[in-house]
Amino acid sequence: MRVEAHESSAVETALLDAERKGFRLAVLGRTCALVPIALFYLVAYGYPNNVYVAGLILATATVGIAPLALVGGRLERGGRYALFAVDMASISIMLAVAPISSGGDIPQNLVFFTTRHYYYYIVLAVSVLTLSPALVLWTGFCAMAGLGGATAWIAAGMESFVSFGDLPAGPSREAFLAVVLDPNFLGIPTRMGEALVIAVSTGIAALAVHRARNMVRAHAAVEEKRNRIQRLFGRYVPEQVAERLMDGEQLAPQLREATVLFADIEGFTSLSEHLPPRQVIQLLDSFFSAATTIVDEQGGVVVNHVGDAIIAAFNAPLPVEGYPARAVNAARALQALVGARDFEGHRLRVRIGIATGPVAAGTVGGTTRQTYTIYGDTVNPAQRLERLNKELETDCLICGRTFNEASSVCADAVAVGATQVRGRDAAIEVFSLGGR
Repeated sequence: MRVEAHESSAVETALLDAERKGFRLAVLGRTCALVPIALFYLVAYGYPNNVYVAGLILATATVGIAPLALVGGRLERGGRYALFAVDMASISIMLAVAPISSGGDIPQNLVFFTTRHYYYYIVLAVSVLTLSPALVLWTGFCAMAGLGGATAWIAAGMESFVSFGDLPAGPSREAFLAVVLDPNFLGIPTRMGEALVIAVSTGIAALAVHRARNMVRAHAAVEEKRNRIQRLFGRYVPEQVAERLMDGEQLAPQLREATVLFADIEGFTSLSEHLPPRQVIQLLDSFFSAATTIVDEQGGVVVNHVGDAIIAAFNAPLPVEGYPARAVNAARALQALVGARDFEGHRLRVRIGIATGPVAAGTVGGTTRQTYTIYGDTVNPAQRLERLNKELETDCLICGRTFNEASSVCADAVAVGATQVRGRDAAIEVFSLGGR
C-alpha cells in the first residue's frame, strides 16, 4: 500500500507539473497570438483607428503576461480560470459595444459579419495548452455565455430585428437578400449554431486533453516504477550497472585494464562481537553509504561488499580517464572520512590495497539469478596488499604500476620494496601511501 501511495503521489506531482508548464505555455501562446492580430489591424485598417486598435491589443497582450507571476503560488489555479474568463469577456464586450467603424452610425448587430467572434476559438485553442480538461470546459462555457450575452445586449438595443424566421418558405433570391441584408438582421439561429459549434469544439478539445493527461499519467507511472525498480535493483548491483541493465543493455564479459581498490575495516571482528546485530548492520550501512559516495565521486564503481570490506573498480565496467589516480584519490578520501567522523558512535580505521592491471568483468550466475563482479589477476593483489598493511603497520599499500601511472598524486608515497604477494610467482613493487 505504501508503494502504491508513493507511485500515486509521484504521478499526481507529474500531472501538476505538466499543468503548470502548460499554463505557462498558454500565457506565452496567448501573447504570441495577439501580436500578429495587432499587426494585422495596423496594416489592414486606416489611420488613426488602426493605431488605437493595435495599441489596445498589444496592451492586452502585455497585461496578459502578468499571470506568470502566479505560477507556483496559491492563487495559480484560480488565476488560470480568471485569465480565460477575462479573455472571453473581453471578446464578448468587443462584440457587444465596440464600434464597427468610426466613419458613421453602423448598427452593432452587423458586427457578426466581421471576424471578431472567431477570436473565441483562438482563446479556446490556447486553453488546450494548459492540459486541464476542466479549464477547457470552463473556457468553452465562458465563450458560449459571452456570445449569448453579446447577442442579447445587441438585441436589447434594437427597436426590432429580423432573422431567418422572417423568410418565407422557399424564399426567392430577392426575398432572401431582403432579409439577410436588412440593417436590422440579427440571425438568431446563426448565433445558436455558433454556440453549438463552440460547445462541440470544447467537448472535442476537452476529450483530447483528457487523453493527453492519461498519456502523461501513464508515462509518469512507468517512469516512477522504473525509478523504483532501479533504486531497488541498485541495492544489489552497482548503480551504473543497474542503469545499463534497465536500459536493456547487456553487460557482456569484458577484459580490460582497471584499478581495483580493496578497503577493509580494521578490527571489525572484535568490534562486532561487543555490539548488538542491529547496531552492527547500522554501522556498516553508514560506512558503506559514505564510502560508496566517495567512490562514485571519483568515477569508480563499488562492485561488491565482502563482510566489512568493499571492492571498487575504476575503469570497469564504465571507462574513465586516469583511473589509477582516481583510485588513489578515493583511498585518500576514505582515510580522511574515517579520520573526521564516527559511525554510530564508533571511530573506524580502514586498511586499503590498490592494484592496477587486467580484470575480467561481467555478470555471472544462473539463468534466473545473476550478479555483476570482477575477477582476475589484479583483484587478488589488491586484497593481498590490504592484508599486508597489518604486517607492515601501514594504512594503504599500492602496487608499483599504480604508483607509476598515478605519480602526480603519489608524492608522499614511500617505497616498501619488492614484496612477494601470495598468488603471484613474481614479487611486485609496493608503496605505502601516507603511511603511519
